[in-house]
Amino acid sequence: MKLKLSILIGLLFAFYSQVISQTKSETILVNGVCGMCEKRIESNCLNIKGVKMADWNRETGTLKIVFNEKKISLDAISKSIASIGHDTKLITPDVDSRWITAPDEVYEKLPMCCKYRDEEVVKNHP
Repeated sequence: MKLKLSILIGLLFAFYSQVISQTKSETILVNGVCGMCEKRIESNCLNIKGVKMADWNRETGTLKIVFNEKKISLDAISKSIASIGHDTKLITPDVDSRWITAPDEVYEKLPMCCKYRDEEVVKNHP
């Protein structure tokens, strides 16, 4: 019985180690200004296959994201966010840190309170 339990624990540990090694935690800069932006950004990320966690900080503009890098790349996540109207910038040392700009036609469809490129809108948000 002890042998079976030891084998089971060993297998569970090996499986858990494999799962952990596939997940990666990164931070992306994402432009936005309000709670609607936060909901849109986080919802988009959580609907991407392979993304485990997404938390956007309105004050810093940073998105902390945990994902399975065997299923999705950081660049693909960043491009997905840009496709819903939010400019992004990868800020990891091993990745080209360029802005990925949301298409103007998509940005223009955002609600007025989400127009982060408009200085007046940004200034009027706490």
